Amino acid sequence: MRGIWAGADPGGIGAFGVAVVDESGATRCATVSSVSEAATWVRAQGKPLGIGIDAPMWWSAGPGGGRVADHRLRKAYPRIHSGTVQSVNSLRGAALAGGALLASWMREQDPGLRITEAHPKALLLALDMDGATFAERFGIRNVWGDEEHQRDAAIAAVRAREGFQGNWPLDLADHRERLEQNPKSYWLAPVSYWWPQQIE
Repeated sequence: MRGIWAGADPGGIGAFGVAVVDESGATRCATVSSVSEAATWVRAQGKPLGIGIDAPMWWSAGPGGGRVADHRLRKAYPRIHSGTVQSVNSLRGAALAGGALLASWMREQDPGLRITEAHPKALLLALDMDGATFAERFGIRNVWGDEEHQRDAAIAAVRAREGFQGNWPLDLADHRERLEQNPKSYWLAPVSYWWPQQIE
């Protein structure tokens, strides 16, 4: 499928990474300061086929806010510890509020926009890669230099591309406990959480 894929790494002032990747692997990145700036920047690049957002896209009402998806990743990859993949209740506001608000704003403009949760740092740990190795492996341009927010946004864009094109086999959003929101039917649904490998 041709077009651009978007990614976002929600953060605060001067720390909100955004990126788009096109079918040739050309990558554009920026750092902005708000959800509105991020949405405006992405829309200025074109209409994305999907977006990956580095933030929890559904929450749990259970003790500690833990989700099945997070538990599965920590169990499958011991180097991904609880400080990297955290329970929702322990996260900062920029990720929680910024991620959900960006998804909501983008869906208002494009109700059919496909959204996947993305966790770039966990993915790099699981694949034992750094940003440059990831860029080479997935055919994108490493244009972010030392800018971690832009790197994470670019990786999030690749996650959207790989997942929604059917190249990655596992949607972690398909498995949840009773007290978790249903990522396929709650107010922001549908959302996915694409992962490149099958895990227990």
